[in-house]
Amino acid sequence: MTKLELLVSVMKDGKWYSTDDLVSCVGHRFSATKHVAQKQGYQFDKRREGTRFEYRMVSTALRPSA
Repeated sequence: MTKLELLVSVMKDGKWYSTDDLVSCVGHRFSATKHVAQKQGYQFDKRREGTRFEYRMVSTALRPSA
């Protein structure tokens, strides 16, 4: 399973995940994987909870291929 597939499988439920959660599931460069997902049409929300950030996937629709 690629890191992108792993990220999508974890976050497709729409729940909020902390940076620590994503590092333990996807790896310490989860933000690079999230960037790749965004380029493919996935959308994420980001919020700050105290001193840490949390992320959730809000759209799993991929852009149509050209």
